[in-house]
Amino acid sequence: MNFFAEITQTIQHDMLSPADIAAVIETVIWLVLIWLVAWIAVRLTHTLIHRALGGDASAQRRTFAPVVASLIRAVIVFLAVVLALGTLHVNVTALLASAGVVGVALGFGAQYVIRDVLAGFSLLSEGIVQVGDIVRVDQDTGTVERVALRTLQIRKANGELLTIPNGQIGRIGNLSRDFGVAVVRITVPYRADLTKALDVLRAAATAWAEAEGAEAGAPPVINGVVDAQDTGVVLQVSVRVPPGRQWAVAADLRQRALTALAAAGIPIDSRVDTSR
Repeated sequence: MNFFAEITQTIQHDMLSPADIAAVIETVIWLVLIWLVAWIAVRLTHTLIHRALGGDASAQRRTFAPVVASLIRAVIVFLAVVLALGTLHVNVTALLASAGVVGVALGFGAQYVIRDVLAGFSLLSEGIVQVGDIVRVDQDTGTVERVALRTLQIRKANGELLTIPNGQIGRIGNLSRDFGVAVVRITVPYRADLTKALDVLRAAATAWAEAEGAEAGAPPVINGVVDAQDTGVVLQVSVRVPPGRQWAVAADLRQRALTALAAAGIPIDSRVDTSR
């Protein structure tokens, strides 16, 4: 019994000495201060970046802002971890050396992450896409909402937010660069007077260009008969417009063309080809 009492007294004397208690309190205070400063730095960086963007920031600035914020946040967290380990008297140099060996072991499992990051760096550095661009990735089309080092996020027309790893992007089409082309295809029966139908389309396209001159980057082009189907021939009219406006212009021009054809007594196929 006396033996256990002596052990208990020894432990209490060694571990609960005033010097040890003061050292523990000092360590806890330093840890709290380190993480508090790190949290403030992260929040301050986030606020400054959003304030620098403002409401009229360019697409390029809005594209790079999340990437810069992520890099700064990673650096701050890394420094906070190193300082915290130093406060706990952990040999940071030896830990980093061992982390290098572990990194080599994990390198094979991280190959997809590296692939995504390299592809994302290419997207950003070459300016292939920016926030606000309308892009087509494989079979999906949408507006770019976020470009990060690992992923690309686009918002589809139905509201779906699609996240695509950058390393899986084989081909990407940007519909918001330089100009767009509004294409309208209308199928008329074989018995219709094609010359008259083309004249009606030309008049409708000209009327649209006169009414919406700012939308037209060039005069409308009557492409004529572009296809023959079981139900009739396909007539096409196209016009160059500002990037991103091709769908709205095509809808307006299609409505004008259908109205003009109906007024001229030219029948159209009940299945109107609205492909773009």
